[in-house]
Formats: sequence, structure tokens, C-alpha cells
Amino acid sequence: MDVDNVERRAGAPTAAAGRRGRWKRFFERAPGLQLMAVYWVPMTVLIGLPVRWLFDRQESLDEALLGAALNAVSIGPALYLSQRMAGEQAARRDPEGYALREAVRTATVPEDDVARAELPGYLAEQRRATWAALLAILGICLGLVLLALLAADNEGFPVIFGVVAAVSVAVAARTLTRIRRLASLLAAPNPPQAPGSRG
Repeated sequence: MDVDNVERRAGAPTAAAGRRGRWKRFFERAPGLQLMAVYWVPMTVLIGLPVRWLFDRQESLDEALLGAALNAVSIGPALYLSQRMAGEQAARRDPEGYALREAVRTATVPEDDVARAELPGYLAEQRRATWAALLAILGICLGLVLLALLAADNEGFPVIFGVVAAVSVAVAARTLTRIRRLASLLAAPNPPQAPGSRG
């Protein structure tokens, strides 16, 4: 029994480290649309809403929630820019993951053999994740639009969140187009490699 307890205690840190590793891997390999879908609601509820009430305690819940959600929209572009600016660091931390993400971003087959071997599975995963992220963001936008119209009686927020939804559709369409183009290149007998593509 004591041996079992020791094994369970020893396994707990390993499992926690594994979860942290998977989350870090997701953050480094996921495009901005997926990150926004994951972070938008938690950032709105846990950070945006308390900050708004800290400065204006008279604000109603619906107005505060709409304002907090609007402020949290900036995490999408911020995460995208942070990924682009941390390119060299990301390439050092996770060279295969960086090559895979760059392959989707540039719609080119990577030169690295390991990344090229992982690319078909990564493309299938990104296709599913992009659709899931888009549906999540559209659902959130729809909920916020209804909240603005029915509860807050505000016509400005529906326009803004409608623009967010439209931009998300455009980003998802561009990503899915690149994924489809990459999949067709991989299906070719000799996939072309663009000059300057990095592995």
C-alpha cells in the first residue's frame, strides 16, 4: 500500500508537467484565431470585468460585460503579433512546431524532413481546430450582440461585434485556404519547396 501511495505521489508531478507541456505546445503551435477562441471568455470574465467594476462600480452588469468583452478583443491581434515577434525564440524552443506553423502561414512545404512528415497530421488538426475556433467566436459574438440589443439596448456594440465576427470569418477562410493548398501540394508526387522556407 505504501509503495502504491509513493507511486501515485511520484506520478502526480509528472502528470502536471505533462499538462503544462501540452498547453505550452498548443500555445506555440496554435494560430491566433484559436488562441483568441480559448482566451476571450476567461480574459473577459476574470480580468476585463473586475477591472471595469474597479473604476466604475455603478456600471450595470450587461454594460460592464459588453465593455470588458470589447476590451478583450485586443488579445487576438496582441497574441498574433507576439507570436510573430517571438519567431526566433519559438524556432529555438520548438523548431518542428515553428516550421509547421510557418508552413501554414506561408502555404509552403517545409524543407525539414521531420516537419514535413508531421505536416499531414498537423494540417488535419489545424483544419478541425480552425473550424472549432470560428464557431466558438461566432457563438460568442452572437451572444454579445443579443445581450447588447435585448438587455443593454445599445446599437453600437452589435456593429462592433459584427465586425469581429466578419474578421474572424475572413481569417478562418484564409487559414483553411492555405491548409487546403498545402494538402494539395503534399498530395503531389514531388511537393515543391519555396525558396527560403525554413525548417
